[in-house]
Amino acid sequence: MMTAWVVLHQLPLTYQQRGPCLVVSAYDVAQYNYDVASGQSNARIVLGERICEGTLLRGLLVHSAGDYSQLLLSIIGWSPATFVRVMNANARALGLTRTHYADLTGISRADQSTAGDQATLAVDLMNGEPIVVHIVALTHVALPYNGVVVSYTPLIGTSNVVGVKSGFTNPAGGCDVMAVKVTIGATTFLTYAVVLGQRGSNAIDVAGSDALALEHSLRSSIKQVRTASGVQLVWTGPASDVKV
Repeated sequence: MMTAWVVLHQLPLTYQQRGPCLVVSAYDVAQYNYDVASGQSNARIVLGERICEGTLLRGLLVHSAGDYSQLLLSIIGWSPATFVRVMNANARALGLTRTHYADLTGISRADQSTAGDQATLAVDLMNGEPIVVHIVALTHVALPYNGVVVSYTPLIGTSNVVGVKSGFTNPAGGCDVMAVKVTIGATTFLTYAVVLGQRGSNAIDVAGSDALALEHSLRSSIKQVRTASGVQLVWTGPASDVKV
């Protein structure tokens, strides 16, 4: 999510735009081959292929294509060290005090964060970047040389789940940052739940199921109250659970 945050702050984009493009180089293919050999999430790329920011963001956010993040880095023109430095500067600016990035794909053992920090990032990303709202709600996406690929985020398109991002590494386990659209009376809004560190053969799916259960548990703390100005929704749970 922070990779998308940095890219979109450097190269703003709407959902309808393609954005700047690049031609895949031999170096890019070598990086992709390494990702494949080392078992990292990826989407196929081909030497000489022309691919644009909008497609790369879709592959990154929907299909967790780590090699696409490296192509986005190339479009911006920074070194990996500069990109990571900007990621950490943005984390500090957003108040993510328990988050540290060591790479732009999230695969490094040195990457650290918490559920609370990831929830804060998700809310800010979804509120600040309308293109992300559209992309993360997709159940599948067509990528060049890959055909139609599915979202790796559990439960997208069911139970009013509209985002945002899942992930897995051996140190972190299965993780899911989930956004769910909720309607109470005439008001529709998003709730967010984050589950990290799930284990087992279907760790991402388990994280998704737990995130949905956690999200459902929030609803009992959302009450409708009648005031002089009309019916309003009021959060009755811990104040720390609310981010405006």
